[in-house]
Formats: sequence, structure tokens, C-alpha cells
Amino acid sequence: VMKIIHFTFIILLSLFVTSCGTVQVSTDYDRSANFASYKTYTFHQKGLDKLKVNDLDKNRLIKAIDAQMATKGFTKVSSDADLVINLLTSSKEQVSVNNNNWGYGPYGYYGGYYGGNSVSSYQAGTIVVDIIDDKRNILVWQGVGSDLNLSNISAKAERIPQAVQEILAKFPPQPKK
Repeated sequence: VMKIIHFTFIILLSLFVTSCGTVQVSTDYDRSANFASYKTYTFHQKGLDKLKVNDLDKNRLIKAIDAQMATKGFTKVSSDADLVINLLTSSKEQVSVNNNNWGYGPYGYYGGYYGGNSVSSYQAGTIVVDIIDDKRNILVWQGVGSDLNLSNISAKAERIPQAVQEILAKFPPQPKK
């Protein structure tokens, strides 16, 4: 019985850990930039026009970034912005191999009862958010969210905003004390 409880706990823990993050996030920024001086932003229209996503996903990305920037105190403007946001996206097929060597053995313990592996594939997306100082025309912050599962079309309405929130969580960077 203890083995069953222990095994169930491990399965639930692994599900919890894998479901916490929507994307794998990495960020970088210009250490000399004065992020406190930035108040307004706009989108790089040519970048939006070149995005390789459908209009529904493009609108989800824009709305999610607008919401995150508003919560951080930034104001969206149509011209003469402090910051210009450029977006890049890509996707590729990912293959996932799951080892199925668990189950009840011949004597009631866990062992290699089922055996074998299962292979599944999904569309993995990457979102890159470049934030440019418009006056100096230089990149001051970049956030990359990768391995976003885009295979479930009905879940994209929730996954894309969550991914953007995770990517922008460290923007603007906090000064070191």
C-alpha cells in the first residue's frame, strides 16, 4: 500500500511540476539602460505585419502584451514612443517519448508490466519579444519563451496570454541593490 501511495505522489508531483510553466523563458537586457525613464510604448508595425501566425494568435499576442505593459505602468501610444516592441514567432514539431515501464507486476508490485514506449508529437512555438529604445534605436531588453505547446487549438486562447505573462515577468529588470 505504501508503494502505491508513494508512486501516486510521484506521479502527481511530476504533473504539478510540468504544468507550472507554459514556456521556458530566458531574458537579457542592456545593463546601461535607464528603464525608469521609459513610460510609453508602441508596436513595430512592420514586425507585426511579418509575424508568421494567424490573425487570432496575433491579436492574442498584442492584447496580452498590452495587458502586461499596462499593469507595469506603461502607456501605449501611436507615435513618439519611448519603447518599440517587436515580435518574432516560430514553430516546429517536437517529439515526446514516454517510457511506459510501470504497472502492476505478476506479484502485485510495480514493475515492467506494460513495457514499451509511446511516441507523440506536438507543435512547439517560440515567442521572442524585443523591446527597443526608440530614441537611441537599440535593443534594450529581450525575452524568449520557447517550447509553447500549440497543438491544442482550443487551449491557445489561454496559453498565449499566460506565455506572454511569463516572458514579461522580468520586464522591466529591477536594478541591483
